Amino acid sequence: WSKILYYAERDMIGFGPIDPLMLDPNIEDISVDGVGKTVFVWHRNYESLGTNLIFEDDEELDDTIIRLVHLAGKHISTAYPVVDATLPGRHRLAATFRREVSPQGSTLSIRKFREDPITIVDMLNFGTLDYKIAGYLWMLMENRSSTIVVGATASGKTTMLNSLLTMVRPNLKIVTIEEVQEVNIPHQNWIPLVSRASYGLSSDRIGEVSLYDLVKASLRMRPDVLVVGEVRGEEAFVLFQAISTGHGGMCTLHADDVYSAMQRLTSKPMDVSTSYIPFLDLVVSTRRVAIPIGESGYLKIARRVISVDEIIEYNKYLRVFEWAPSGDSFVAHHLEDSYKLKKLARDRAISIDEVLEELDKRVLILDWLKKRGIRNYRDIGAIFEQYHNNPREIYEKIEKQIGSLVK
Repeated sequence: WSKILYYAERDMIGFGPIDPLMLDPNIEDISVDGVGKTVFVWHRNYESLGTNLIFEDDEELDDTIIRLVHLAGKHISTAYPVVDATLPGRHRLAATFRREVSPQGSTLSIRKFREDPITIVDMLNFGTLDYKIAGYLWMLMENRSSTIVVGATASGKTTMLNSLLTMVRPNLKIVTIEEVQEVNIPHQNWIPLVSRASYGLSSDRIGEVSLYDLVKASLRMRPDVLVVGEVRGEEAFVLFQAISTGHGGMCTLHADDVYSAMQRLTSKPMDVSTSYIPFLDLVVSTRRVAIPIGESGYLKIARRVISVDEIIEYNKYLRVFEWAPSGDSFVAHHLEDSYKLKKLARDRAISIDEVLEELDKRVLILDWLKKRGIRNYRDIGAIFEQYHNNPREIYEKIEKQIGSLVK
């Protein structure tokens, strides 16, 4: 009976043969590459792994894909053989049907959604960045700094974007625009928007709602911070128009560093004018790197923020933080000369020394969060909100607790 119950649950309310993979919280991606081929997964600790699951015939794989697509509220057939959809639980599904576009049979790829997303404290625990970088980003995010997170595929761009958004002031209105929703933030005043594909086979793209359409529509919602999950085309131009009118703007972009990011932004199809580049504040570059483990000679794969660059004007950038591969450490470059921190000091009518003192306070708070094991995005968001509303009281309280922990 237990076996019957397992298969009934798996095939009627679960995800079919891939249900065990969907239930494993350590698996981030599932890839079915065709009929008679091993199903691969991306494991949080061990990266790409083959499984003992194989779809032996076309009918079994086709039925599984049809069911998954219907669970997502979409349709797939030989007439419409490519689908991008969101499964229950907000997992991202990309599927192809039969041998119309994939000669080895139907395929599917699932990017699993984290209900408990990675936060800035997790980033500190992973070594993705250090306290100074986190405190610096916290100060600028709280003041609606426009930021682009750049990196290659699987470098952690969306994860970094998500952790940055948790540091935006709690009373600001955020609008996020994505093809499939991946951003998950504990913000009360937050509108998530997703694009929609066109209906039918017409070249007129009837019923399509593109990222470009959503960015234009979002400006009527009066957002304080406008977030585009990933810019690839003309939506970049509208995003920079929004930034130039005083909105905060954030997005991710496939690029290797600040220089290649600017080349992509100012070239077609994005075609952002170089005169708009100074409206951007920061470029945070992430990368997937191999780090030696002690003297064993073995390498572990990790994500690192390899640089944080302030934008002064086109082709003029100030690097404030940089990752040093030797020693796996981070180097701060003359924060007292930081263009953005000086601007923040002018806006608040305080000295740069007072701004740097505030940065040290935030470093201490982040250290306290890490030592106390507070990493859930809701808990962190509540503490950031308390600190924003009453900084002196919260800082003194945390400072005393840090002192007792040291003793």
